[in-house]
Amino acid sequence: NASSQSIQKIYCTIKMIASSRHSLLKAAKQLATTRQYSATTTLNDRIVIAVGGNALQRRGERLTIENMLKAAADMAPTLAALSKDHELVLTHGNGPQVGELALERSAATFDVLGAESMGQIGYVLAQALSSAGRTTAPIICQVVVDPQHEAFRDPSKFVGPIYGAKEATALSQSLGWVMKPDGEYFRRVVPSPPPKEIIQIDAIKTILEQCPDILPIACGGGGIPVS
Repeated sequence: NASSQSIQKIYCTIKMIASSRHSLLKAAKQLATTRQYSATTTLNDRIVIAVGGNALQRRGERLTIENMLKAAADMAPTLAALSKDHELVLTHGNGPQVGELALERSAATFDVLGAESMGQIGYVLAQALSSAGRTTAPIICQVVVDPQHEAFRDPSKFVGPIYGAKEATALSQSLGWVMKPDGEYFRRVVPSPPPKEIIQIDAIKTILEQCPDILPIACGGGGIPVS
């Protein structure tokens, strides 16, 4: 039917850009829990779409707001069309963006940089979806994590640009960065513990329950980890 075709179309689009990072996917699963309230909307089941950070900054392109807006504009019509028939929640990755911010502001901590990247990407997605006729509400989200989780001992989230082997070794030695292979290149990795709870979940639920015409953008980058 038309609904199934619409879902298949968005799946084919999003599977190319969805983030594979564990924390983002687990946050998305929490957002996608079965609806437990009497919705005021006639929309069908909830769909959570996770847009990978690399979908907004493709490899080989400069990380600029213009390029991010262009990429967001490409996907916005499909997202807007899907939201006409389904309750939609949008989340996103932030690896390239938060890594770029870290290069610009080396003294800032990653929780602050994560919040800045959420605002930046939330704005880009909001602009693109507004042009497609959808009102959005980007939300800065914190997530509770286990401070003893092994992710802090074995970082796995890629951030920032790619480097050659020699440059990666030099950066690791001079700045203390943890570097891991990403394809044929290397990138910096930072801890990405899985979220146990989304602190702003009630705000997200309120939008879904009471403002069905507003599309929430939540838990960017998997959320800001707090203990």
